[in-house]
Amino acid sequence: MLKDISEVFSVKEVALENIDLLPEYAEKVIYFVTAAQGESKNFLYIGFTTNLRRKFKRHNRKVEFEFLNKIGYQINISWVVLPNGISEREGQAVEMCYKRALEPKLNDAQNSFFKIQFEESRKQFEDREQRRYEYLKKQVEKWEQSGHDKGTIIKKIWEVCKEPFGDKHLNSVGT
Repeated sequence: MLKDISEVFSVKEVALENIDLLPEYAEKVIYFVTAAQGESKNFLYIGFTTNLRRKFKRHNRKVEFEFLNKIGYQINISWVVLPNGISEREGQAVEMCYKRALEPKLNDAQNSFFKIQFEESRKQFEDREQRRYEYLKKQVEKWEQSGHDKGTIIKKIWEVCKEPFGDKHLNSVGT
């Protein structure tokens, strides 16, 4: 029987790189995997298990969690211990309620490592294109100040766009 209501509602948390600190004893828990970057924090996955450490050692989304961690997200695992005597079916019902309410990104079978990687690549591409635009904008301003006519400026833009946009351009964007 439940001795203290705080046992049910206390939430514990561990960073992904510290999964060895997760409890391995048999108690039913609802767990939440979150990704934080700056002020933003998103629910990635919600699950139900009776052995949290074993679950994370072989989790089906471990690759995605590790990838996000590697690219700068802080991945944390939080869990709530369910009261003694709760059945597996009841635990799974609680899990479903949390999933519906919080809509975790990776519980959906359509979302995968490749989708996350694609989204991150798209974001990097957009950032790169924005830096390229800023660079060209500054170059056009310099050429106009130097007295180049529009035809010459268009030719210069064409030449710059044919070159790979690399570190030498990135260094001059901020100047």
